[in-house]
Amino acid sequence: MRTLGALLRGPRSVPPPDWDARPYRVLFLRYERIGDLIMATGILRAIARSHRTITVDALVSPAAAPVLEQNPYVSRVLTLDRHSRGSYARVLREVRGARYDAVVDGRLNHAAAYTSTPLLLLASRAPYRIGTGGGAADRIYNVRLPEYDRTVPYVEGSKVLAEPFGVDPSTVDWQPEIFLSETERAWADVVWETTRGGAGGRRLLVNLSASEPRRRWADSHFVAVLRDVRTHWPAIPIVLIGLPSEWERVHAVADAVGEGVRAEPTPDLRHALALVARAERVITPDTSISHAASAFRLRSVVLLKREHHPYAPWNTPAELVFWDGNTIAGLAEAPVIAAVRRLLEG
Repeated sequence: MRTLGALLRGPRSVPPPDWDARPYRVLFLRYERIGDLIMATGILRAIARSHRTITVDALVSPAAAPVLEQNPYVSRVLTLDRHSRGSYARVLREVRGARYDAVVDGRLNHAAAYTSTPLLLLASRAPYRIGTGGGAADRIYNVRLPEYDRTVPYVEGSKVLAEPFGVDPSTVDWQPEIFLSETERAWADVVWETTRGGAGGRRLLVNLSASEPRRRWADSHFVAVLRDVRTHWPAIPIVLIGLPSEWERVHAVADAVGEGVRAEPTPDLRHALALVARAERVITPDTSISHAASAFRLRSVVLLKREHHPYAPWNTPAELVFWDGNTIAGLAEAPVIAAVRRLLEG
């Protein structure tokens, strides 16, 4: 880190430029999980709107890239697979060739100790390197911002990234945003309208999957919750989704609940996002689907690890059912059933 920091061009600390003086190309780094990128769409929008002279590109993970499809605030999406040396070599060439004027590290909830970020900054040769300070970060950013307080909601904390662009945080809408095509929305509407009660009833989407095994609630618990829903709301349309690798699990839960619960395959992220967009209520473990619900302004029940409360859905009504310990296994059915009843009564 010391060597990479020493190789970075320019002074160790600089003020932001006059963004209106000429065109500027900005690269935004957020190359981890899908949910992280969804939460970052508000800051991408704020930076892109801050000056007409600014063009924003984003570097993201291959899994998260579909989040930015059709996003009018991002000119180009680059992808980095951190498990592939070939991907690193390709991205470093692309970043070097693009001649960015500024790079914004949107990974404020991760320490800057990884070599990925300083390598990207070095390749970019960008004179303005924007990121939150503290520790090793002080060696690689020259437009340094206050260190992120991990007790603060992530979206709230990310507002600081727009300040070097002259953005007044109090005047900006920070809501996450996902853009869908008419074709995607029409497909999702057909799914909902052909599900029992879908023509006029309140739509409930249930996601069973999570990115890590320790966040995956037992199938039997989901069955109990959905049977309770069926008892109190017998006509409500219910669509179940999950990762393509867990399709058998999704289908088994739907069969166990009984008639009128639809297991809908989602071969890719865009299909899942479209179904969320056309739902009205959402139930999900701690995953990207909770942030998609926030982007579409939907009420949700989220099964959330207590220490992850800063990553709760932003600025949308949500029933947060917290769990403690290393896994979700200890979360009982009763508080989830109660939260779902409140979700559907509201």
